[in-house]
Amino acid sequence: MKILVITPGNLPVPPIKGGSVETVIDQVFSRLAKTNQITLISCEVNVKNPIDTNYITIRVPYKNAKDYLDNSLNKIDHQQYDIIQIENRPEYIPTVRETFINTPILLSLHSLTFMEKLPSLQADSILSKTDGVITVSHFVTQTMKKRYPHHANKFKTIHLGVDSEKFSPISRKGKQKIRKKRKLIDKSDYYNILFIGRIVPKKGLHTLIHSAALIKKKYPKINIIAVGSSWPGKKKETKYMRQVKKLSSRLKVPIYFTGYIPPHLINKMYHLGDVFINPTQFNEGLGMVNMEAMTSGIPVIASNRGGIKELIQHKKTGLLVSDYKNPNAFAKQIKYLIEHPKLVKNITKNARVMMQNNFTWDQTVLSLADYYNEIIKKHI
Repeated sequence: MKILVITPGNLPVPPIKGGSVETVIDQVFSRLAKTNQITLISCEVNVKNPIDTNYITIRVPYKNAKDYLDNSLNKIDHQQYDIIQIENRPEYIPTVRETFINTPILLSLHSLTFMEKLPSLQADSILSKTDGVITVSHFVTQTMKKRYPHHANKFKTIHLGVDSEKFSPISRKGKQKIRKKRKLIDKSDYYNILFIGRIVPKKGLHTLIHSAALIKKKYPKINIIAVGSSWPGKKKETKYMRQVKKLSSRLKVPIYFTGYIPPHLINKMYHLGDVFINPTQFNEGLGMVNMEAMTSGIPVIASNRGGIKELIQHKKTGLLVSDYKNPNAFAKQIKYLIEHPKLVKNITKNARVMMQNNFTWDQTVLSLADYYNEIIKKHI
């Protein structure tokens, strides 16, 4: 099967800078290339393309979306493919359809974000030009079906995977080594709350700081470790970062910022925390950080938003917070974990088993290949 993949273009594949969408693309299509011929379009970056006749990467400069797409299509002029997948950019669909009139085109949605930016008539027109839409969660699928009932039969959920070898539990000694390298205090009476993600308002770090301030009344040696930056690869401090630093200082909540961490080191960062908190304030498509933490053997507390509840069963594989804007709600769940160590053991064990059984990249790739065949058969 000859497959063309058009990536968003603002971050490179492979994900040398990071990016959840780019990570998914790399994990999926490097595996699909074992039995299919993949042509992948990504932005220019100083990295060697893989030497693989089944996995061709075409590099195109990215200044803006329009030029990137036009230049991409010029690079593949007169080529033919069995199927085309456009990653998370619905606005690319009309131009690609004009070039590939008779080729099946799939849109892969990793969240609601880019469809929500479009006027409903434009979104409806775009969907009419696709042969199918792959989503990362039942939440995204059901939301799209309700909004666009005329295209309900086009939406297909294919859950993401997680690498359970890269993200795995480690010994207490191993944790101590990682924490020592970061100059973190690692004593039995200290409790590290971990946040991993973009340091932007919608991810809710400010809510977590307020929560920690409430817990400190009973557990004074609470710390927050914030892993990430405002955007993959960026090191510049933003206005929001300055705000959360001032907030933590005012509330006397110690917070340690790692800054940007490259993807090849992110698995180690999960072992900086005694609990992982995802206080997201918006509807996540699925939330790969939750999956990575669960697979790493770290207990997870997350906002009950979007597709997250497809990963976390309350008090079985993690804890969910429905009142996600309320710092008290998070504080209550953090206290609960601190005071119930047996539950922590059960949760972390159940979560890793769930990830290994139901959320593997091999399962993702198998489901995607089956769906490709289904679409191609309909198109014949």
